[in-house]
Amino acid sequence: MENKIDDGSLSFLNIKIDGELKTYDCPVIKQSYLINKTFFICDYEKNLKTKFGEDRYLVFIKFNINDVNEIGNKFFTNSKKIKFILDKISELNAFPRKVTLQQIGNKFELK
Repeated sequence: MENKIDDGSLSFLNIKIDGELKTYDCPVIKQSYLINKTFFICDYEKNLKTKFGEDRYLVFIKFNINDVNEIGNKFFTNSKKIKFILDKISELNAFPRKVTLQQIGNKFELK
């Protein structure tokens, strides 16, 4: 085996990306923009730390299920009801799901 000298490059480290790591290369959208709109929840990442706090969920959505992922959007949520629904959909392995976001008072929920 050949001994290589660290040349300071990233490639030298040969870092492998974790297969569990999800990335959504699309714009961030505010939940308030989605109120009373119907869209498809395609995937999500949970327990993220943001500047607004810990245990946030990042939700990947599409308005048209057949769109490529780059046309999708993502939003962060801390809604307990939305997080509960996302976890249940995941348990049932039932993504994507067509939903409508509603605001009741200052809370968001999916219908």
